[in-house]
Amino acid sequence: MLEKYEKDFDENEFMLSFMERKQISTKKQALAELRKLIKKEGYYQTKIKEALKKRYPDAFVAKISQGAYSQAGIPDVMFIKDGHYFGFEVKRPVVGIRSKLQEETARMIQAAGGTAAFVCWPEEAIREVEEYEKSQR
Repeated sequence: MLEKYEKDFDENEFMLSFMERKQISTKKQALAELRKLIKKEGYYQTKIKEALKKRYPDAFVAKISQGAYSQAGIPDVMFIKDGHYFGFEVKRPVVGIRSKLQEETARMIQAAGGTAAFVCWPEEAIREVEEYEKSQR
């Protein structure tokens, strides 16, 4: 479920349709069901990394691991192209939730001159890179 990018995807329409199909009356119940059905964040992180590597073979791409000895809030995927840093915080479609720390870290990256974005699909990450490249022309 939700494994492929859909242009102009509307989360609210999707949620209402899902609730109707499953005869679920509250958004809370629907989210609980969707959390079981939508693939885990790691799936999306891998797809994004693979797509970036394929599209930009000379760029640097790395998954940033989180753990007891890492700094919280750092984006999941680091991408460096032509000396510019991109931090992609990957969220599951519909059910992904941004933390305040992640939002603040994204603001700090932007203030330092890098690009930080919240993305679900590879197409969104690639679009961020393309938009940055256009802005530099």
